[in-house]
Amino acid sequence: MSFAAAKAATSDPIQSVSVPSYTRLTAKPDPHVAYTVAVSLPTRTYSIQQRYSAFAALHHELAASCGAPPPADLPPKHPGSWFLAPLAAARDLTDAQLDERRVGLERWLRAILADRDPRWRSSRAFKDFLAAPPEGNPAGAGAGGPDAGSRDWTATAWTAEHAAVEGSARTLRTTLDRRDAQLLASSSSAHATAKEAKTALVDLVRRIGDLARGLQVLAKDGITDGELQRRSALVQRLQGEVEELGRKAGSGPRAGAGRASANGAAQGGGDEPPTAARQALLGEASAGRAPARVLGAAAAASLETPETRPLDNGGIMQLQQQYMDEQDSKLEALTAALRRQRHLGEMINAELALQEDVLDQLDAGTDRVKGKMKDAQKQMKRL
Repeated sequence: MSFAAAKAATSDPIQSVSVPSYTRLTAKPDPHVAYTVAVSLPTRTYSIQQRYSAFAALHHELAASCGAPPPADLPPKHPGSWFLAPLAAARDLTDAQLDERRVGLERWLRAILADRDPRWRSSRAFKDFLAAPPEGNPAGAGAGGPDAGSRDWTATAWTAEHAAVEGSARTLRTTLDRRDAQLLASSSSAHATAKEAKTALVDLVRRIGDLARGLQVLAKDGITDGELQRRSALVQRLQGEVEELGRKAGSGPRAGAGRASANGAAQGGGDEPPTAARQALLGEASAGRAPARVLGAAAAASLETPETRPLDNGGIMQLQQQYMDEQDSKLEALTAALRRQRHLGEMINAELALQEDVLDQLDAGTDRVKGKMKDAQKQMKRL
């Protein structure tokens, strides 16, 4: 393999793809079979569900947009399905027939991914079908995420954004762990790390709200009730995880706790503190002089601020603790907002279940009215 080919292979976010299973979905009014597509990226794996008609539409779109059909043939519809109703065709196929189709779909996807000609796997339609992240962001965990307020939500776009939010949550957990370690070591970068975690937490709350609003758009576009409930459960799980991250962000260790315990163990409790020893050595000449911190020119230009410049080490620790207390109060407000969003999601689920019951009752009532109309027509004919 040449250097250019190797570079192109490593820059491609999709590493492998498979179709490990299928699921029979019997929810009305659109019962069908959904095939699980597992996608492997350089840093994570995820799965989506697509029906056979989506594979067929992608095949035709790739043939039209790329100037040639894909390198492998799509498995055809089973001959017996032509004699069945459109909504019940895949549902009434046997397990052996569905498994044969699953193997064929997997072979079709892998042929596109492994072909030397990259035009099919590089097309936007193929990446949208697999809900792959954009080029340059293989992890799918960008800080800002897509602009949910100005985008058109589709099922694949929603799945990609959900995967990106999950990646951002994992990144935030790593950032909080790093902040805790810096606080225990009394590092001066703990405040910047805590601020970064706070910004990421606010962004996560916003993006989870965008996912909830995206579900409302998908519900209006006609997504099935079962799929809508599954995605609502995913949003609720994300809300619970972010609530836990909010509690973790608000309950960090006190700055310098690890260093203080280490110093106490080293001193043994009976020796004079180092600060007192230094004051005794310096004498009365330095007794009336306020303690100060001496930094180099580069450090002073990059670290010092008007608030920290006149403070000594103790003042810096107090100011840092004050900042942490303020962040704790803001994080508590964010946690309360997350609880409200989770409650709203539960209410949406309850409303969906109620509407489904109402639709079932309406169908039953329609059937009864049709029966009565037929009886009435028969009596009119007799008369």
